[in-house]
Amino acid sequence: MANQRLTTGSLLRYLRGNTTEKATLQVVGIKTIDSKTDDPSGASKRYRLMLSDGKATFSSCMLGTQMNKLIEMDSLKENSIVRIDRVMVNSIDKQNGRVMLMLYELEVLQSDCERIGDPVALPLTDIINNNGNGTNRLETVNNNQAQAPPPAAAAPPPATNVIRQGSKALPTLDNQKKPNGDNRFAAKGGGGNNTIDKERIINIDTLNPYMNKWTIKARVSNKGQIRNYENARGPGKLFSCDLVDQSGEIRATAFNAECDKFHSMLEMGEVYYIAKASLKAANRQFNTTNNDYEMTFNHDTIIEACDAGEGENIPQVQFNFIPISEVANRTANTTCDVIGVVKSTSDMQTIVSKASQKEFTKRELLLVDEKASISVTLWGQQAEEFDGSSHPVIAFKGIKIGDFNGRTLSCFNNTLIRHDPTETQRTVELRVWYDNEGKSMDLPDLSKGADAGNRPTAVKTLAQIIAEGLGLGDKPDYVSVKAMSTLMKKDQAVYMMCPEERCGKKVVDENNGSYRCEKCNKTYNNFKWAYMVSAEISDTTGAQWITVFRNEAEALLGLTAEEFGAHKLNQSESIIEEIVRKAMNHERIFKLRAKAEQYNDERKIKFTCVGISDIDWSSHGRRLLDEIKQMEPVQN
Repeated sequence: MANQRLTTGSLLRYLRGNTTEKATLQVVGIKTIDSKTDDPSGASKRYRLMLSDGKATFSSCMLGTQMNKLIEMDSLKENSIVRIDRVMVNSIDKQNGRVMLMLYELEVLQSDCERIGDPVALPLTDIINNNGNGTNRLETVNNNQAQAPPPAAAAPPPATNVIRQGSKALPTLDNQKKPNGDNRFAAKGGGGNNTIDKERIINIDTLNPYMNKWTIKARVSNKGQIRNYENARGPGKLFSCDLVDQSGEIRATAFNAECDKFHSMLEMGEVYYIAKASLKAANRQFNTTNNDYEMTFNHDTIIEACDAGEGENIPQVQFNFIPISEVANRTANTTCDVIGVVKSTSDMQTIVSKASQKEFTKRELLLVDEKASISVTLWGQQAEEFDGSSHPVIAFKGIKIGDFNGRTLSCFNNTLIRHDPTETQRTVELRVWYDNEGKSMDLPDLSKGADAGNRPTAVKTLAQIIAEGLGLGDKPDYVSVKAMSTLMKKDQAVYMMCPEERCGKKVVDENNGSYRCEKCNKTYNNFKWAYMVSAEISDTTGAQWITVFRNEAEALLGLTAEEFGAHKLNQSESIIEEIVRKAMNHERIFKLRAKAEQYNDERKIKFTCVGISDIDWSSHGRRLLDEIKQMEPVQN
């Protein structure tokens, strides 16, 4: 039997607005609700609970997504006893009296229990028809329970969207007016409903799609440009902005007519009252803010500028920085916030998209902090306006992590870039560090594949790689193979590379002592040799062609790219032949990156070598013994 006592009458008190009570309740039902959203992540799954206080049940209780893990870990289940730590009441349909309890924080006191009492569904009339003339029957059924607090009618109305007593239509604070017609909130556009109730402002972190009406006071921390698009319904345009208050942040987007209406109205850094916008689950493909939901401005949305000084306590922006070295441990194509010093800046470059044949401008930065460096790419207007000549401290909010031979960072249209930000002490720390020692330090560059070469990988045969479909997923797979190189295209082992530090593209020999780089759009009087070795590796199960770059090619061939290139320039075929021969038929451990790519409308897996090492035969033998033991039958 359960050894917990339930807080009788607490469900009714919650519905009347006493949401500060930490009631002990029982979960008597759980229903999974799949949100209708295109977001492929699991964040869209919601759970609706039926709660019991021992005498009454209420079934419209929505669990906050941050608490989903309790159900998924089988800690919260039917008949569990919980303590409610944070709850809000939302009006769903005022005309029909539909409300919902939003459970933001709860603690599981006991997972496995028996059903307590014989509770019945909470009658709607107990909520609607209580005019304060008597005590509700549910609060007096059991005199052995603790005395319930007085009805909420005796307390001032809370500043939340809750049911108030004394009305058959379940009025809420959403439609509360001042007495005697004293309504100081002027209507906009001639509509009597177009008002902003500045007396019931809620925090951004409490917004959710189940709320009927709300008002927030927020600062525009970032605002994107108007972008055009075209889909099955025709052309359109949109812009997005990030809103922030003391509690958190949220992304807001406006389309077409609302895009024209609000883009010129909203200004970066200014504070506004905002009401009557739509809320839905955040689409993580485009939304980088730290919020489960996102906002859409619609034809009912009201935005009103705050008076001067009203938003002094609202932050300019909220950063969640990670060290540059931590980027190596984050999943590719996700976003993060980073801060560092600009050590070097490339010239503006123009590239042509293979897919659309459109021209794009970009600029690359080398961003450093105390432990690592990483390549950052700016695009379009961001690249054109950027000046890194003074080696500024730069903060990026919502920047995309890329993965090709290492880790890189790339800006979105909505990535926020702040020069020497004053919101964080890290600006001063990085400035002092760089000026004193950082500018002369040689730091690990995550963009050169160091993280991929060092990460632990499973050892498999070439046949296992194909059979398990490695590389066919959305993200690359990393695997190690014990194999030997059996073939190599020695004529294409090195190429003439652009001398710019962070370019890496092939130059064209113009046969007049100059070399043209199309990526940099420049002509140079010199070049660098670089490895791009195409080699076949084989084990007892098959063979596979791989591409080997930089340090890995040096480890394979035993000399630098400059030395190999010099032999090629001198046409020393016999020397090159001997170098390749010595590299063949030696077993090594090859660490490979497998990723599917599109070639001429055909999807093929490309294998890139990210590490080469000699075989540690003792550890190799122990691994084989472990595999043999796993194949042995279990003895009864």
